[in-house]
Amino acid sequence: MHPSAACSPEGGESSGLTLEELQRRNAELAEAVAARDTFIAIAAHELRNPMTPLIGQIDLLLNGLRTGRYTPEQVEQRLGRVHQVMNRYIKRATTLLDVSRITTGKLRLEPSSFDLSSLVREVIESFAAAAQRAGAPVTVAAPANFVGTWDRLAMEQIIDNLVSNAIKYGARRPVEICIEDHLDKVCIQVRDHGPGMADADLPHVFERFYRGANARDRRSGTGMGLAIAKGVLAVERGSLAAENCTDGGMRFTIHVPADIR
Repeated sequence: MHPSAACSPEGGESSGLTLEELQRRNAELAEAVAARDTFIAIAAHELRNPMTPLIGQIDLLLNGLRTGRYTPEQVEQRLGRVHQVMNRYIKRATTLLDVSRITTGKLRLEPSSFDLSSLVREVIESFAAAAQRAGAPVTVAAPANFVGTWDRLAMEQIIDNLVSNAIKYGARRPVEICIEDHLDKVCIQVRDHGPGMADADLPHVFERFYRGANARDRRSGTGMGLAIAKGVLAVERGSLAAENCTDGGMRFTIHVPADIR
């Protein structure tokens, strides 16, 4: 038999593939497409979300300049905050590929010692303008200094996503953050006083792309932020839980070792 006789008329691969092999290849292609779509969704969320506090800082600066309320020192301070937010944005963009590897278990962390209380306050400061526009003042109850060993960018992403959600869905009511020392672990709680979530939707709150049955439920978005937070935290050997509070609103609770090395 001529060698070409085993090929398809189009010159493609051998037609001798078994049904099992074809199914396996189709499954591999489907998995690759799903991974690509997941990465695109993560990228869209992670590159858009930090723009809210950045735009807020710029708006404050512009309004202050137009009304003549800012001294040169205050302008310098505001620009310093914009610079700080931009630095965090660049770091997030350059580590986006690692974040996308959560689903494959290949995310690598870079633990370092830092003050968690200070990091939380930095994140809250970056949301100052957004919180003011939303009518959702943010308060923190935390030790003056709480030094531990975590991946700083990972913890920042987690807290950023939770605070962003609480401000967005808090129904113009206060947002409360609490940090507690549990010996070799740390507990972080982020609580809003909004409408909460439908009981049927609550078990799915951390699923990517999940939309609640109630289309009017403003929490029924893609769920990317919470899914990313839970995935990153799992790599830190921590946990993230959500619950409706009996007196209204939602509470997200993080438990993570004080040293992830």
